[in-house]
Amino acid sequence: MQDDILKETSNILGILSKYDALKIFLHSIEGIEAETDAADRLGLTKKQYYTRLKQLVDSGLIEKRQGKYVHTTLGKVIYEKAIRVLFDHVKNSKKLLMIDVLKSSGKFDIDEIYKLLQIKTEENKARIYMDYNELIDDLAETLSNAKSDVYYATRHFNEVIISKAIELHRRGVNIRVLADKALVDKYISEYAGLQLKSNGHDLERFKMFTDPFYPDKFDRRIVEVPFSFVVIDGKYVGLELVNSYNPSKFYAGVYVEDEYLARQIKELFDVLYTSADIAKISKR
Repeated sequence: MQDDILKETSNILGILSKYDALKIFLHSIEGIEAETDAADRLGLTKKQYYTRLKQLVDSGLIEKRQGKYVHTTLGKVIYEKAIRVLFDHVKNSKKLLMIDVLKSSGKFDIDEIYKLLQIKTEENKARIYMDYNELIDDLAETLSNAKSDVYYATRHFNEVIISKAIELHRRGVNIRVLADKALVDKYISEYAGLQLKSNGHDLERFKMFTDPFYPDKFDRRIVEVPFSFVVIDGKYVGLELVNSYNPSKFYAGVYVEDEYLARQIKELFDVLYTSADIAKISKR
């Protein structure tokens, strides 16, 4: 590419990278009246407005015509071919991020990813979480409002979610829990030590996973859980995305409102549930 074209392109991108210049450029699509109150109407100081306006004019992106600042031919082309396209991609950035995370998790093939992404993220029916605590907070809120059924499979112990599960059970909500075998084995291996401790909280936590009568008839089983997930009221789904390079750590999660996906994940739960062991305290 010729050096002078490269420099001119760099200059244009540099100007449009400034928030106030981009704001003026976008408003000039329909034309900005060349009036003294234009800066106030755009929420800019007069210095900001006239500095950026001059830069946009000097770069050939806008011009003054019939008392208005409007796009030049170059400005129109850049808006249609670059800025507008970029805006569309930024608007869909959550979906693009979701594609990258789902692919890198190693747990979903491309067909499954596209089925999941048929859900419109712009309508807040699907959210992606890189922060574990943020996911748990939103999940706990949804669980608090559960009315009929909850199916929860977990590779991680979380006191907030377990407390919500017990609360729902006592409220009469049908709730089933699958605990990951590796997780339960970890607690079983520490059980002797827990018995010797005076910390009742640790023992209580252990029983939540292993005692089938805590609380009475609380339905929990033990199985190898491939990734944590929950289905709430046949509509809300939470999925853990496992990084195949570091599976023991939380990587990311997706929270989705979609009945089709809920049915699919419920079918996975049923398969795991059928093959699971009834939770019980190991006799040592």
